Amino acid sequence: MEEIELKEINLSALQKLQSQGTTSTIYTDGDMCYKFLDGLYPYEKRDLYRKFLAMDGIQINDVLLPQKLIIEDGELKGYTMEYFANSMPLSDKFLTRYFNCKDLFIYVERASKILRTIHSNGIVCQDLSFENILVDDKGNVKFCDMDSCTYRDYNSPFFSILFKQFLIDYRGSWIYEKEDVDKVSMILSFYLTMYGEPLQIITKKQYHTLSDHIQTLENLRNTANMLVDKSSPIKDIPYLDEVIDLKDDYEIDREKILSIHPRIFTKFK
Repeated sequence: MEEIELKEINLSALQKLQSQGTTSTIYTDGDMCYKFLDGLYPYEKRDLYRKFLAMDGIQINDVLLPQKLIIEDGELKGYTMEYFANSMPLSDKFLTRYFNCKDLFIYVERASKILRTIHSNGIVCQDLSFENILVDDKGNVKFCDMDSCTYRDYNSPFFSILFKQFLIDYRGSWIYEKEDVDKVSMILSFYLTMYGEPLQIITKKQYHTLSDHIQTLENLRNTANMLVDKSSPIKDIPYLDEVIDLKDDYEIDREKILSIHPRIFTKFK
């Protein structure tokens, strides 16, 4: 993988992006993005450098993988990647009171198919949420923040906060199929976007306010019940493109859903 020295980059010509990572700072020159790993420890940068070298040559459509590694005094400082212009995180795209589920489902189905390709290349995103899936108004979808992925024997300590709150804080369990980490993460982000609440605190009444009108939620009901049942093993998790029904066409009022006060938690029967 090609390397460039930090001193070769004209930092004063770069513009800081609005969306930022928790352990990095991202800039653009209009053509490329420059991601600086200023929140990682030196040993984490060394491990990441070796992982990037192992991943050299992998190219996946609609996945913003590293193109050049930024080096200073022999140490990894960051990397460059393609700039996806006029885009925003999928989580922000539908951060509104009203939206049509069909608009969301088109993006999510495309993202799910990209995830299948990522997995077929032996990569698990691991720190996956709708915050690191970028979309534009033309329906294009791209995965970003791939430095937190797992590849071969190169593991990552990073998971999304939503995943951690569900799996560790709520269920107190673990997932043994690596690909299922990504599939569950996407499902959790999907429910958070639909209902404005994490899956584990959505009530039966809240669930029915949408599932009575949206077939996709009916298709996901058994999976949702399995996930919220702490005694049930996590298995047979679908990719979202397997369950999304693009014939769904329903206007969602998130404020109306959130106005339904939680009661005793039950399965979504």
